[in-house]
Amino acid sequence: SHVGRTRPSVRTARGQDLARRGWLHRPMSVRPSDVAVGLMSSGEKGEPAKAAPTSKAVGPPEGVGPSVIYKLYRGAIGEVDAKPCRIWAEFPSLELCWTPYDCPAREADRVSLLQISRCTCDVAPDCVDGQASSKRDTNVQLLVFVPHGALGREQRQESAGSPGTSGNKPSAEVEAIRIIGPHPALQEFGCALQQLVDCRETEGPSGIEFIQKRLFQYLWKHQGESKTELALYEAQAVLAFNLDPKAGIAYVRSRLGKDTDDALGEWLAQMSTQNGGLDPTMLGNYFSRRDTMEIFKVFVRRLDFTGTDIVAAMRLLFDTFKPGGEGQVISRILELFAEAYFLQWTVWKEKQEGAKANYKDSDSVMTLAVSLIMLNTGMHVASKKLNKKAAAMADMTLEAYIKMARSTVDEEQVPEESLTTWYEAIKESEISMQPLPRNAFSKLPVQPDIEGWLILIVSPTVQKRYWAVCALQRMYLFSDNSDVEPWDAIDLKDKRVQAVSSDATSRASYMADLQGKGCMASCLPTNQAARRSRTCLTAEDTMERAFEVMVGASNTTPMLSRLSKPRKRLALVAESPDLMERWVTLITSGPY
Repeated sequence: SHVGRTRPSVRTARGQDLARRGWLHRPMSVRPSDVAVGLMSSGEKGEPAKAAPTSKAVGPPEGVGPSVIYKLYRGAIGEVDAKPCRIWAEFPSLELCWTPYDCPAREADRVSLLQISRCTCDVAPDCVDGQASSKRDTNVQLLVFVPHGALGREQRQESAGSPGTSGNKPSAEVEAIRIIGPHPALQEFGCALQQLVDCRETEGPSGIEFIQKRLFQYLWKHQGESKTELALYEAQAVLAFNLDPKAGIAYVRSRLGKDTDDALGEWLAQMSTQNGGLDPTMLGNYFSRRDTMEIFKVFVRRLDFTGTDIVAAMRLLFDTFKPGGEGQVISRILELFAEAYFLQWTVWKEKQEGAKANYKDSDSVMTLAVSLIMLNTGMHVASKKLNKKAAAMADMTLEAYIKMARSTVDEEQVPEESLTTWYEAIKESEISMQPLPRNAFSKLPVQPDIEGWLILIVSPTVQKRYWAVCALQRMYLFSDNSDVEPWDAIDLKDKRVQAVSSDATSRASYMADLQGKGCMASCLPTNQAARRSRTCLTAEDTMERAFEVMVGASNTTPMLSRLSKPRKRLALVAESPDLMERWVTLITSGPY
């Protein structure tokens, strides 16, 4: 157990209060509720969770532990009938589900976890006309079987048409789902599923029902067990830094032994580019202080600009932190960036690819970087903050940009061809100063406040299912297409969050979200066949599981820019009322 380890030394009044309450120590903490239900085992890492002594007959299953539960709940990707799908265990409903990417599962695409008889996982067979697939060595085939009669009529019809099954020949069991996907992820999921089935057979169904009621605790314990001791200390440092950079740096100096500017700058660069987890805004605010100049100098020199032109290098720089402060701060940042980039460029300049340059010194890099920031601002930032007329004046033509650049760098240093290439690159894609994580959250040293599946209500007929992770006062929504790049993120600062069922206005808004104009027939189907095949949700199905996120009265910035119409209010649906309450509570209380 990690209980009793030293907490970070947070010196602010709020930090001391949070430390006393255990919030800064959460990756190593034990909740009283966890002890009561017997989830916190004193065994070695990886062993199944064991029940604490109790007089109750029902307890946690011994055959599966938190890592298995997490793997099943997170699921795996593959193809069903040559269509990309995700398969996962939906423990709140005790069902195995599969569905096309980012879609809620239909009733026809579910089987009960209590009815699965077995599953097999083998190398995928030849795919097309007897020819071996080019992915034969990397793809596996997972088959899940249930007793005959366990499937509904629509499911039996789909199963009868699956390869290797017969619609006429009766048998003791039938194939419920056949999915082909990458090894080892799908194979690990199949092994975890068979482990759950074996546990159910030997210990009875009460173990799975125990998981159903305590899913949040299992997910939380998995996060605590999946980190090494060093990673746990680094997580403490990250959490302390994101609460108060000064306190975080003090913790890094005392607990991690990074007691020089060189060591601190290197650690910050590693955490922001490789490990991830540092709040980009807090890091930017920290670097905006004059007394951190030497640390930032080390930080920026640890960034690897090898082979990159100046635009790509600036993208890398601002992928790590969000610069804060006024123009003087940006100038200081660009000056130190220019020195670091020029030092690295002199080593590999003969091998540079793409847009060429022949810088005389770091001042040339500095003045060019300033011109590129001005170009980026005119093209992308001004259009968001100014009216159309002012934004059009701020926008810069190629000829105007080349003329401006030529006032600081000559043709010998930067050819016109290179200036044109950089102009087009920025026109096509903004140099964003709103960085997002670049690593899968499973690899981040920070333990999320909460994570799990949420359904986003986009319209009465469109709902999307995303893996949501709350960390660093943001909710990151991950599509099935990527575990690394979030589909979008919601800044939770100054947002109001509440359960839909707790407020009459929220209930009315939620009903309108799902009904809209003229869609009553499509979203509230009356015949059984339509219900089984529908993909949209209904209010009566989800009201008790729904919550909403709203921008504050003083905030005019809408959420989810990836939507065709960004929103100032979002309706989200959790998998159970209990999980919904967890989302609302943990978002409201803040990440630290």
